[in-house]
Amino acid sequence: MDIQPIAPDHVVELVQAIFDNMLQMPCEPADDQTTDDNTTPPNDRLVGCVQIQGDWAGAVEINTPMDLGRKAAAAMLMVDEADVSMEDIQDTIAEISNMVGGSIKAILPGQSTLSLPSVASGTGLDFKLAHVVHTQSVALQSQGTDFSVNIRHLDPQPQ
Repeated sequence: MDIQPIAPDHVVELVQAIFDNMLQMPCEPADDQTTDDNTTPPNDRLVGCVQIQGDWAGAVEINTPMDLGRKAAAAMLMVDEADVSMEDIQDTIAEISNMVGGSIKAILPGQSTLSLPSVASGTGLDFKLAHVVHTQSVALQSQGTDFSVNIRHLDPQPQ
């Protein structure tokens, strides 16, 4: 399978545009822009995911600490962080995942469709997709908190 990674700088630009326009929250590359993705996820995490099917098969994940999810929800809803519910946080991460996934889908070659977003949350969360053949991770930060965008290339014809 021919894997053509998306330039990390391009992913950063897409995410920055979404954070600026939707949340009015600055977003920038983390000190170490590309991550190893083999690290154990910290406690209190959120993972938002959309899958892309078609000429390119894969998924786009947003992996963030709960604290950043709460800040993003408060910014999106224009309310105080104390007034944000878990459902608000999950809905916000779902919407961010959908927007980032849609932006990445738009730059992929060929025809494809985007799934509805899914969100998992929890302590010590370990999120896994079946049939992943390559993972590209881009580390970012907003509001002093690190998060990542993971682009999972899937085997389109798993055995």
